[in-house]
Amino acid sequence: MVNQILLSERPKEATCHHCRAKVAVVMCQECLPRPLYCAACDVARHDSMVLHNRSSMVEGFYRPLPPTALIREEEGGKFSYHEKECFLPVNLPCCDCSTGQMAISAGKQVILIGMNGRYNLSLPTVTCSCGKAWDVGISDLVESGYWPATVYFETLYAVDLFITYEDLKVTAPGMSRQAFVGMLEQRTKLFGRSGKICGDTMQKSFLEWSYAKFEVERLSQVHQFQCPACTPSMLAVAVDGNRKLYRFKSQPGPNGFFEGVFLAKDAEVTSFVDYIHGATQHNPGKGRCGAGEWVAARESSTKSASKVDEEGVMVAVCRHGILLKGLNMFRGEIFAYPLYLQKQLAMCSSSALMWYANIGHICRGLWSSVLSYRTC
Repeated sequence: MVNQILLSERPKEATCHHCRAKVAVVMCQECLPRPLYCAACDVARHDSMVLHNRSSMVEGFYRPLPPTALIREEEGGKFSYHEKECFLPVNLPCCDCSTGQMAISAGKQVILIGMNGRYNLSLPTVTCSCGKAWDVGISDLVESGYWPATVYFETLYAVDLFITYEDLKVTAPGMSRQAFVGMLEQRTKLFGRSGKICGDTMQKSFLEWSYAKFEVERLSQVHQFQCPACTPSMLAVAVDGNRKLYRFKSQPGPNGFFEGVFLAKDAEVTSFVDYIHGATQHNPGKGRCGAGEWVAARESSTKSASKVDEEGVMVAVCRHGILLKGLNMFRGEIFAYPLYLQKQLAMCSSSALMWYANIGHICRGLWSSVLSYRTC
């Protein structure tokens, strides 16, 4: 296998796979199964395929070529490198005139960030012989599969990059943003390009894209926090709290765009907790459930620290581990919190649950149903 690797990295002295006439000087890693090109065929093919990763074979070894580099054959059979303009691949319009001819020129410079790193390209400007002109706008970029970082779109991101980054964050939550950006910069150098990638700009653009996608899914009535295996007859729900997911008062942060989507609104939870405390009698310390006393069933709890705002998060999941609903804990793991989650899930379920009319009976008799409940 070592010999096979060494043989594969040796440039092949062969003719162009496309014209079958001239010597091949460029190898493209994307144009399989015919990757070898002569100088003329390389320009004809990759003038529009600017995102392909190419390598030169002129010096006797593979040398990565950026999209802006091309090879020309000089007199005497020698080859030289030259610079060229590279246009961002977008959907180009067609003029409605019958006799006009379209011409493409270079517009402003933009930065494209994809899974293979950074590209320095130019936006195309289309002009017609009839006098009409067309410049790239945000709608054209989004339709072509790009996400602009700003309204002036000096920096663009491939939507496939955000999809991959989102999948990686789900499967590997411990992966840092800096590590992902470092991988993109390494791939930029590997393929013969240059330039830094700003991690803060990518994070901001990714969050904007995530929120825009959430709004589209909401309009399409897509339910993210719903188990397809349990729906519509859910049999069991597990509820537990994590007090390590706290937030300090010194960093409260603004109200999020996703308020009430997964984590319940704090005002609604507080109102429900006050209602439970007003309708039931409880003693400080351990709470009673039947003949037993439970620390987790208590209805009063002091804050763990004076500097902490939210003490943690309580989450309800189905028996398949799908997140269903959550809330912020301000008073520790009191019994009213899982009762609120149970009530919300019962209201959202298509199979209505049987509820006791007396709220006192709910607090005393349904403690066993905090971890599981059955539909009628």
